[in-house]
Amino acid sequence: MMIKKSLYFILLALAVTACFNLNKISLYNLSSIYNNTAFTELKAVVFNSGDNTAHIFVPVIRNDMITEQDEESGKGYIKFAVKYELFRTYESKDILDSASIIIDDSTLNIADTLIEIVINYPSEGKYILKLELTDLNRVDVVRNFYTLDNSGNGSSNNFLLRGRDNKIQYASVFSSDDELLLESSARDIETLFVRFYQRDFPLALPPFLEESNTRFEFNADSVFSMGLEDGRTDHYYLPEEGFYHFQTDTSQRSGFTIFRFYDGFPKVYSSQHMLAPLRYITTKKEYEDIVQDVDLKLAVDNFWLETAGNPTRARAMIQKYYSRVEDANKFFTSYHEGWKTDRGLLYIVYGPPKIVYRGKGVEEWLYGEKGNSNSIRFEFVKVENPFSENDYSLVKSPSYKEKWYNIVNTWRR
Repeated sequence: MMIKKSLYFILLALAVTACFNLNKISLYNLSSIYNNTAFTELKAVVFNSGDNTAHIFVPVIRNDMITEQDEESGKGYIKFAVKYELFRTYESKDILDSASIIIDDSTLNIADTLIEIVINYPSEGKYILKLELTDLNRVDVVRNFYTLDNSGNGSSNNFLLRGRDNKIQYASVFSSDDELLLESSARDIETLFVRFYQRDFPLALPPFLEESNTRFEFNADSVFSMGLEDGRTDHYYLPEEGFYHFQTDTSQRSGFTIFRFYDGFPKVYSSQHMLAPLRYITTKKEYEDIVQDVDLKLAVDNFWLETAGNPTRARAMIQKYYSRVEDANKFFTSYHEGWKTDRGLLYIVYGPPKIVYRGKGVEEWLYGEKGNSNSIRFEFVKVENPFSENDYSLVKSPSYKEKWYNIVNTWRR
C-alpha cells in the first residue's frame, strides 16, 4: 500500500508464549546501542491501541541500505529483515512473543518504508522489546531495546505524537517551529492536562563527587488544558523551552512528555553551546576566564589552541570532543540535555564504553577488558520518573578520583 512515498508493511505477531532463550539480555554486551557508526539509526514508536494491543512503528531509511542489482531485470533492490522478541525483563529467559519478516522491494520504487508490528500483551505491566533491523545485502544488523508500558490508561505508550501532514514523530525533542498534534488511545476523553516545567539542571559532577541534592520538584511551573476531538488535539507549537507533560488524569504522575531545548538541538553550533561542556575538562578559573571574555568564540578557540599546541591538532580535538557532546545529547537526553547527565559526562570524557550490560533498573559500563584489574567499571541506577525511561544516575565512589584526573589530563596534553 503506497501512501505519499511510504510503504506500510504490517507484521502480525503470532503468539510464541513461553519460548526459551538460552541467554538473558542482561548477559549480552549492548555497547552497540551507543555506537554512532552503525549503518542506520534504528528508531521505533510504541502506541497502545487500548485493547491490550501494541503497535510498534519502525521507519526504514532506504538510502541507508545497500542496493543490489537483480541479475535478470537489472533493477536495483534493497533486502532487509525486521525481527523482534518480547521479554518481561532484561533478566528473563522466556521469550513471550517473537516474529520476523524479510522484505524485498525489488519491484518497488520508494523513498522510505514504515514497518508496523502488532503485538498482543500477555497481561498488564511493563515489558522489554528487543528490536533488530538487518540489511541482508551487506549482512549487517542494528538493534535497540524499548520499554513497552501496558500498566494503565495514563502510560506514555497510550499516546502517539504526529507532526505536519500527520506523520508519526520518532523524536522526543522538538524546536519552536515544529507543528505537532497528540493522539490518545482513549477516544472518549475530551480534555488533556499539560504540566509545563522549566528547569535549569546543573551539570553532572565528576564520578567521585556526590550530588548535594538530587530530589526533583514535581510542582509544575504552569498547568493548562487542551481539548481532544475523537482522541486528537489540534495542531500546536511549543512556545517556550522546557518540557511538557500531557496527562489524562492529574491524580497520577504518569503521562506523555515532550521536550524543547534550544533550536538545533542536539547539534552544537554556537560558541555558547561549545562553552558549557568545557567545564568537564577545565579548572574553575579557566572556565570563569572564558565566560568573562568579551569575545566568547575567540576565548573558546584559544583554549583549544593552547591545549592542543597547534591548529591542526586543535581542530581534531574540537571535532572529537563536540561530536561526543552531540552523541551524548542523542543517546542520553531525558528531561534534561544528554550531555549534562552522568552517562553523558563519562561518554564525553572517556568515549563510548567498550562493554555495556543492562539489567532491571541498572546499567553497567566497562572501559577496558573484562576481568582486567586496570579496567574501569561504572554502574548506573535507573531513576524512576514519569517523564522518561532514559534517566540513570551514577553510583559515585571516591575510588574514581585518581583515574578521573588521569583521563582529564589526557585532554590537556
